[in-house]
Amino acid sequence: MKKQLLQTPFFVPILLWFCTAVGIAQVPEQAGEGLAYPVFKAPAYDTAIQVYTVATVPSPRGEGIIGYVSDPNDYIDASEEQRINELLYELEAKSTAQVAIVLLPSIGDEVPKNFAVQLFEKWGIGMADTDNGLLILTVMDQRRTEFETGYGLEAILTDAVCFRIGTSEVVPSFKAGRYGEGMINTVSRVKQFLETPEAIEEVYSYEVSYQEEAQNGLPWYLYFLGAYALVCLLVGLWYFGVAFDIERSKDDFYDKYHRLEHLKFGCLQWLMPLPMVFFGALVKRRLEKYRYAPRFSKINGLPLRLKNEWAENEYLEAAEILEEKLDSVRYDVWVTDDQSDVMILEYEGPNGRKYSDCAQCGYKTFGKTKSTVTKRPTYDAEGERVDYYECRNCNFQKSMAVVVAKVARPVSGAASSGGTSWSGSSSSGGGSSSFGGGSSGGGGAGVSW
Repeated sequence: MKKQLLQTPFFVPILLWFCTAVGIAQVPEQAGEGLAYPVFKAPAYDTAIQVYTVATVPSPRGEGIIGYVSDPNDYIDASEEQRINELLYELEAKSTAQVAIVLLPSIGDEVPKNFAVQLFEKWGIGMADTDNGLLILTVMDQRRTEFETGYGLEAILTDAVCFRIGTSEVVPSFKAGRYGEGMINTVSRVKQFLETPEAIEEVYSYEVSYQEEAQNGLPWYLYFLGAYALVCLLVGLWYFGVAFDIERSKDDFYDKYHRLEHLKFGCLQWLMPLPMVFFGALVKRRLEKYRYAPRFSKINGLPLRLKNEWAENEYLEAAEILEEKLDSVRYDVWVTDDQSDVMILEYEGPNGRKYSDCAQCGYKTFGKTKSTVTKRPTYDAEGERVDYYECRNCNFQKSMAVVVAKVARPVSGAASSGGTSWSGSSSSGGGSSSFGGGSSGGGGAGVSW
């Protein structure tokens, strides 16, 4: 009976439908085979440039230039660059997403992340209305590759996805010096994610496995809190140990005061507030003890008496009184009853950091009086201002020119002023003669290799 059923015409339509379905399922893998590629043309490179700025990086889009790769030092050979251009042309034709690949020998002391944001904004990678651009910047002398995404791609190319692609595709190949191979693999993975977003589940699969393994143990945050508590304990013990050594030393109270005062907390008071609160209270009590403890003359052994704010002025010079008025220095004046010995001790005042010692008279009365901006900064250029300093005691004056940082570009979904529009494009798919005016969303990730 089964044999007769297979021989009937009823099975033929089912077989045809199955074959058709299988054929359709295979079409996306060959989507780029029927696409007509343009003639890709790289920009003209100035081989004399070895350290690039945002303004000097050649754009792969422009008048008579079409492509996706800017590689002035030819780290990628011609055939590999052609393949990258083809892959990204297919991606842009299918999804309108624009990707730029940049490989530079050096950017000097610039931070690759900041450089990538500025270059992204200058070129305007991605469509202006969707901000679906991606910049992959590689800086050779820093051995660093940055993925910079537009707003429209952040939901798919998350920071975790970019980092995973970088570690799995960029790092192994770049470490071996196979830059073209690594970039082709990277572009292929990016293309896969943008054309089939469900592939993103693969990136997070290792996190699920980790969570499943951890279910039988303590929650991760308990381990974190335990480690944090241990570090707080060790840091607290170290500070208390230093304070104890100061207390046991044979230094006089004045020297102990300054040793303990110079034991700065810095950011630890915010990172580890619990031990720093207790230590701060201890330091405050010890400083008061060292400053106001009874003192005796080193000349005749007689007790010294601390003068009040008004009585001490007769023992201070006019410049020292001025320091106290400016709160740059605080003076304590200790005097024996018979006036045979006078001890003047100097402490930093509340405004001690606003003033410095004058190069001419030596008193801590030298401070800034005003600032004048001589050149206003812009988005693309630094500015300059002149700071004026004067000694309040001897009127010694000095001016100093200071560089003002560039103005930070506002974060918005609008097109960057550095981008160019798509108007006049003759292509119905990807491959415009310019980028689309997209903006960076600040997302992405970087990897070192």
